[in-house]
Amino acid sequence: MHTSYGKVLWVDLTKSSLTEQDLDESTVRKYIGGRAFGAKILLEELRPGIDALGPDNKLVVSTGIVTGIPFAGNCRYVVMAKSPLTNAWGEANASGYFGPELRFAGFNHLIIEGRARSPVYLCIKDGKAEIRDAEHLWGKTTGETHEAIQDELHEPKARILSIGVAGENLVRYACVLSELHRANGRCGMGAVMGSKKLKSIAVRGTRKLKYFDEKRLMELCRLANKEVWQGAYGDLLLKYGTDGDLDDLHATGRLPTKNFTKCTFSGYQKITGETMAETILIGRNTCYACPIACPRKVAAKEPYEVDPDYGGPEYESTAALGSLCMIDNMVAIAKANELCNKYGLDTISTGVTISFAMECYEKGLLTEKETDGLDLKWGNSQASLQLIEKIAKREGIGDLLAEGVMRASKRIGRGAEKFAMHIKGQEVPMHEPRGKKGLGLSYATSNRGACHLQAEHDDFFEDPKWLRPELGIDKTVDRLSVGADKARLVKVLADMWAIYDCLSLCKFTGYPEGGVEVERVADIVNAATGWNVTPKELMTVGERAINLCRIFNAREGMARKDDTLPERLMEPLTEGMYEGQGISRKDLDEMLDYYYEYRGWDKRTGWPTKSNLEELSLKEVWEALKI
Repeated sequence: MHTSYGKVLWVDLTKSSLTEQDLDESTVRKYIGGRAFGAKILLEELRPGIDALGPDNKLVVSTGIVTGIPFAGNCRYVVMAKSPLTNAWGEANASGYFGPELRFAGFNHLIIEGRARSPVYLCIKDGKAEIRDAEHLWGKTTGETHEAIQDELHEPKARILSIGVAGENLVRYACVLSELHRANGRCGMGAVMGSKKLKSIAVRGTRKLKYFDEKRLMELCRLANKEVWQGAYGDLLLKYGTDGDLDDLHATGRLPTKNFTKCTFSGYQKITGETMAETILIGRNTCYACPIACPRKVAAKEPYEVDPDYGGPEYESTAALGSLCMIDNMVAIAKANELCNKYGLDTISTGVTISFAMECYEKGLLTEKETDGLDLKWGNSQASLQLIEKIAKREGIGDLLAEGVMRASKRIGRGAEKFAMHIKGQEVPMHEPRGKKGLGLSYATSNRGACHLQAEHDDFFEDPKWLRPELGIDKTVDRLSVGADKARLVKVLADMWAIYDCLSLCKFTGYPEGGVEVERVADIVNAATGWNVTPKELMTVGERAINLCRIFNAREGMARKDDTLPERLMEPLTEGMYEGQGISRKDLDEMLDYYYEYRGWDKRTGWPTKSNLEELSLKEVWEALKI
């Protein structure tokens, strides 16, 4: 068996034991890795209804079968568990070097169960693993932890995955950080690590992976590294990072502002990617084997000192911590991003939670007494920074806001629920669905709650050059349309992006955002494994992953009623070029009916059907399903 299949390392923190498991080829081909593999494991291993922050939850860290092969975008990995934020499927992806390093260290997947008696960290090097004491690391920032472990192991090249104090304090949207600025951001995976007393995972690998046809594989990698620049975003990402699109989102009236009550921001020019490049940018970080170098490295002295080791804000962070809160100071946004990375907080949920608090303050639902004396007026960057500290440490008002907007709004009451921008309990990302309505359907049906990375957004598919009939993308569809064609497009795109999450590939390098086509990815998989997979087979794996996650949620009691949008996103926009556009309940219900039909799901419940699962070779899942 080729080393591209890898191994599973089971880590029982309660028993302080480590067990290796070899993967059989049929399982690997059926699930590939990443999202699908994690969903398989968590469905098999977790009982419905368990406490996401209890010892019965399990954490899966998963790469794909091609992880470690040097081509652009092949750098990601997935962390999965039952989410403490949504009480449903939890999944968080990240880029950088940790995923490839785990492969070079001899493992594809980690499955972590139980709870340690006292803080520990996991150390893996070239096929050997041990659980080490981390009492001395508890309470430290991600940066302090990173430095201390590298010194302790005498491994300056070790790749380290850590939580900060937010994860230790079980903030429900705490994230996991590698390299201080690569965040497995969403769904509260940092809180799951914290609940297990697992401070960090350190990996170092020097093993060379062997593949079926290495010569052919390297030829394909060279082609992919050239083709990546043929996509829509390569040059823009190199110059300005993901924040390079912010000015266009403002111009088209789709920049989330003032807790989604507005869609344009008067201070937008102060926080664009161009402004960052002209003011605080001091360098660019890269991911494994990728020439694009989109992550930013920033520094500043005034009005706040910003540590460049924690990277720079991506678009999502800039909008969430900026326009959504009416903050137009780039240095303040960079400082907020630094604090989130230092303490281990998801920047999207953090920004949405702060903007929620600001609206509650504006409406008189939170007073200065309840905010610990903070003046939470719109645009108050100093108050925003203080809130981040309080949330991470669960101090004062921060203890309430650490629960996320769904729970916080219920505790506040008096209509605060109207200001809580979440889906299934997860805060809404920084893309305005009323100006690209397929995104609204994608938001509503996402298994991990509000997520902008479950399907490609609408704009591309108004242009015939992005059509791919062989993938089922065979007609142009207007961004503002609803109905059957839009639902079908979202279904196909969701399957495609799901396979990227199984292979663990960056969506900025794959079609359509990047120039690497799905056919090229299939060629790379075949050269690595000796298989003969087709793009269609890969897309089926993606569809399989979506169905497994949907079943996970069904067992937790979620159904069609949860595939919805916040009321605010159903109301018409009041400004911008899409003024008057909304997503009505009728529009959403129509799209849901068509979407479920294309998926073969029950229209009443939104659950997969027996025939649907049998078609996806998941008959055993149906037989084990008790809902």
